[in-house]
Amino acid sequence: MPRSRPSPLLACALAFATAAAPAADPLSNRACADGVCMANVDARQSMEPCRDANLVIAWSQLGGAMAIQCWTDAAPEDQPLFVFDRRAPRGPAWELAGVRAFAPDSLPQLANRQRHESDAMPFACRAPDPPTMAPGELLLTEKAPSGDARAPTCLRILRVASSAKGLSLSADDGRAPAPTREPADWSALAARMAALAAQVDAPTRAHVTRARTPLRDTPEPKSAPRGWLAKGDEVVVLERKGGLARVLHAGRDGRAVAHWVAQGDIAPDTAR
Repeated sequence: MPRSRPSPLLACALAFATAAAPAADPLSNRACADGVCMANVDARQSMEPCRDANLVIAWSQLGGAMAIQCWTDAAPEDQPLFVFDRRAPRGPAWELAGVRAFAPDSLPQLANRQRHESDAMPFACRAPDPPTMAPGELLLTEKAPSGDARAPTCLRILRVASSAKGLSLSADDGRAPAPTREPADWSALAARMAALAAQVDAPTRAHVTRARTPLRDTPEPKSAPRGWLAKGDEVVVLERKGGLARVLHAGRDGRAVAHWVAQGDIAPDTAR
């Protein structure tokens, strides 16, 4: 990513509203929303196959989905993006070119065809289905011919989700790329970025301390429970409101789900 001008990726990442981070934070410019974080990483933290390149990373705070984007002055559109599962270093991975990560709340903007003509961001090639990202899903896009002379390119929407079975990468047009069979050696860089993500996520991680804590759809203590978590279950705290906390937890299929729980029913993992 050129130092003289911010990349569209970084602009999207910084569009998240986020609280000021302490100076010692290794990813102090990160921004998180709905269980997905993005951050710009200086080239000094990089190594092969992105040596001397700035990075944009995106990751799910629950589950293992992570994407690393190289960014240099040379052909920025074609810089590789690596998608992998932090929980399974030897599991399926994708090395993609011409693909970028966006903040998950960018999807409605990409789908909105009523935008002003001055908006340089291409439209989604087809109406996204579903129209929003699920909690913890990574949003990737790939440019494709649109067939419209007025707007010759559009964006294919790719979604990366974590489940109990590992990662899945799906495309709204049904043409999802297959995992890479012989990727470049990303192992050292992937391990370094995964460690940084784990470090900055540590304060948000908590566990259930009550034998059974009710899950609610709204921050209303008297609303009907939608299920339960058991003592020891892991959660990621997204926000707090009054005596409740909105947390990300694994559903029955292992995918991330967001609910409200009583703050008194959870404790930080650092307290163990």
